[in-house]
Amino acid sequence: MGAGQTHEADAEIVASKSDSTMTTMDIDDSQNGYKLLTANGSRFQYSVHELRKSPLRPAVVCLGLLCVLLLAGIIGQGVHYRKVERDQENSYNAMTKEKDNIQENLKTTLKDKRELQGIQTRLQSNTDYLTRQRDQLRTNNDILTKERNDLKISESQLRTSNNALTKEKDQLKNSQGQLQTNNNALTKAKDLLQTSYNSVVKRTNELQTNYNSLTKDKDNLHNRYNNLTRSREQLQISYNSMIKEVEKLQISHNSSTSEKDKLQSSHNNLTKERDNLQASYNLLEKGTNQLQASYAALIQQRDQLQISYNNTTAEKDKLKMRYDNLTAEREQLQREVERLNATMREKTCLPGWKKFQNSCYFTSTVRKSWTQSRQDCQSKGADLAIINSPEEMSFINGLYGDGAEIWIGLSDKGVEGDWKWVDGTSLTTAYWGKDQPNSWNGHQDCAEFWRRHTGNGVWNDESCDSNEKWICEM
Repeated sequence: MGAGQTHEADAEIVASKSDSTMTTMDIDDSQNGYKLLTANGSRFQYSVHELRKSPLRPAVVCLGLLCVLLLAGIIGQGVHYRKVERDQENSYNAMTKEKDNIQENLKTTLKDKRELQGIQTRLQSNTDYLTRQRDQLRTNNDILTKERNDLKISESQLRTSNNALTKEKDQLKNSQGQLQTNNNALTKAKDLLQTSYNSVVKRTNELQTNYNSLTKDKDNLHNRYNNLTRSREQLQISYNSMIKEVEKLQISHNSSTSEKDKLQSSHNNLTKERDNLQASYNLLEKGTNQLQASYAALIQQRDQLQISYNNTTAEKDKLKMRYDNLTAEREQLQREVERLNATMREKTCLPGWKKFQNSCYFTSTVRKSWTQSRQDCQSKGADLAIINSPEEMSFINGLYGDGAEIWIGLSDKGVEGDWKWVDGTSLTTAYWGKDQPNSWNGHQDCAEFWRRHTGNGVWNDESCDSNEKWICEM
């Protein structure tokens, strides 16, 4: 509900209270007068007879017409009250719905904040662990690829790396402190939001109490209105609030003047009560403005929490991407470490195989397709060669004569452009020839080694069905 609608609803409630109070006083006066009139029926008839003989008959007729007009006004007030009652009920339902929406949004926001904080903490921990593990694997890779006489230099490099890790650890501790500060700020904002919500709940309870009071007054007015309807036929001459004046006309015309003074006093009392109701209305209007200000503050805090949620979500996505990248890099480094560990073991090659470092290589003399070449390698307990260094490129280049084209264990059969080795690892270091790979005609999914007279040779993509020589590695 907007501020204007709330103001109009409160104004109608106050107006209905004022009309209800005035109508209640008029009905009470009419009931008292009716009792006196019915209790002194004979005196009333005598008074009417005397009035017919009296020269005051026109005044009495005017009073009767005035009573009829006032009765019509009372009926109009009853219709107006029913309209005010319907408007008040609609206003209350709208305010209840708005309160439920605010409460549900608050619960959802707090739940999302807690979940995001937990995810952020876990992702940060995983990132730190993977970073340390990645650095350790890189250090191990560097140590294993060096000669034994470089062990002392490797030891100093490890110490330097350890100092860097220590420094990075301190930086991570500082980052943790900043995260804790942000968490405290979010907790403080949550407490402020809870305080505002409690204020709204309190104001809602007050409005519910006022509504119950108005409902009770409505029922009382309805009962009194029914009583007034039953007595309407018997009170055709007198006006509800002028019954006492009619009784006093039995004595003298001067008592009419006295009754007029009493009516003037009643009018003054009603004026004073109207002023009191106006003061009450002003207080209700002030409370409505305060409630509107509190609602606006809640809306602003909700928007701020939404912005914080969006920022946290974006940061979570970035951390997830970093986590995936570090995981892939860790797996690749782990495989490299395993391969290097394997090279440290002494290995004896079978007859016909050539040894390089701690791998054995078999060079074919016939030509087959890439798939058939790989099957031949696998039948020997090996697979097509996986090339990981310029030294290995130079070794293979020296096994063949000029112009030789040899299958190696690299292809992009699964996804075009996603080159993988036969052991499932992705290609990281490539030695493609100029403008290669070009996937000529869209069917070149296997890699071959081109022997060069100078240099270490290059790679080229070729159709997997072409017949070429191949090289196995075990």
